[in-house]
Amino acid sequence: VEFRPDAASLSGDLSGAGGASVSVDESIRVREAFVEVRAPLVQGRTGVEDLVFATGYRRSDYSTIGEVDTYKFELQYTPIQDVRLRASYNHAIRAPGIIELYKPQNAGQITISPDPCAPTRNGTVVTPPTATLAQCLNTVAPSQAAAFTAAYNAGLIPQGTASQLTQVQGGNLDLTAETADTLTFGFSVAPSFLPDFTASIDYFRIELEDVVGVFPAGTIINGCLNTGDPVFCSQLVRSPANFGLTGASVESGGYIVQTNVNIGAGLLSGIDVQSTYRLGLPAGLGDLAFALNGSYLDKAETNPAPGLGTYDCAGLFGPVCQTVNPRWRHNLRMSWNMPFDVTAALTWRYLGAVDLDNNSGDPLLASFTNAQGNTVRNEWNASIGSYSYFDLAATWNLRDNLELRAGINNLLDKDPPLVSSEIVSGGAANTYEYYDPYGRQWFAAFTAKF
Repeated sequence: VEFRPDAASLSGDLSGAGGASVSVDESIRVREAFVEVRAPLVQGRTGVEDLVFATGYRRSDYSTIGEVDTYKFELQYTPIQDVRLRASYNHAIRAPGIIELYKPQNAGQITISPDPCAPTRNGTVVTPPTATLAQCLNTVAPSQAAAFTAAYNAGLIPQGTASQLTQVQGGNLDLTAETADTLTFGFSVAPSFLPDFTASIDYFRIELEDVVGVFPAGTIINGCLNTGDPVFCSQLVRSPANFGLTGASVESGGYIVQTNVNIGAGLLSGIDVQSTYRLGLPAGLGDLAFALNGSYLDKAETNPAPGLGTYDCAGLFGPVCQTVNPRWRHNLRMSWNMPFDVTAALTWRYLGAVDLDNNSGDPLLASFTNAQGNTVRNEWNASIGSYSYFDLAATWNLRDNLELRAGINNLLDKDPPLVSSEIVSGGAANTYEYYDPYGRQWFAAFTAKF
């Protein structure tokens, strides 16, 4: 991969960029060998229409992380033609990518709550630090304690502007592979008494280890203040000149470390649901087709580092969880297939409600705390209600070589939820990309084959 930013991006002066872009010119080489076997064990017997075992093995040799193994086992059992049962186990890896490994470290801005160890000034009004001196001393080395105490008591530690502090992002050559152990089991049905209906339900459980990511900045700050744990405190590098977290470069200090690390482990589990049905209409009217794809999220656990506890983001959103994780979401599509080569479709996209992670009661999910280290509830963004989007589309196969398409996405022009900048970081608009940010969109297109 070769990335060469232009002069404006390199300067770091672009509005909203949060810092300078940096060049990357690196590569990864991999050699692989694999084998797969699919073996029918029993077929056409009473109570065993089909019994199939499958397995596979892959050996990979990366120029960056060395040799790794992946493998899988799968069993499918069909007792009768209408029903199929299945179970599988997979051991997978993901090697760190070029950007995760080689991106040069660079200082930029992160939108987060103010530095709790610095006073906040609004004109002539000065609000003292929200963290105590004892807590804030956890963020500096013992050799800096006396100078930091003097700066803290005198109110000289600089505060970030517009809830922005400095972060250092970049790659890490010490990254190892992520590993995942996935267990699934489920069934599918295609009943003979209802020939145009199919359905499947599958349970999945994915255990992750050595996940590549960054410690959430809020977790770093609160973890260091409240526990003094070096896992967190080592990620805070205060400026030796003024002890702020508002540095201009890696060399000057004054930043929160947000470089890639193998942060710990995770667990993702839930249930996927799929169903289709075709309903015939009276002669000359074609038919209606229904398709449902839904997913229920049971657990979305993260263990940032060994011994630091586990938090669950299922049903939550916020600065620590970083993403939106509704318990239930689905797409339901109804299509009218007309006999004159026209198809019209209405799609319902549903996203379940989520609550703010900070308000969950789990101290590991706390982003807003007072001087005593207690969580302060955020009532403005306490939750995001469920969202439904409706899309309308039509396709006309005018000829064998000409297809016309048109439609409207977000038919009802539903606005995305408003989320404060303390929760959505990175200079993004005050919402999550998970929601439709564009409102109603019209489109028209055609495909012609010559």
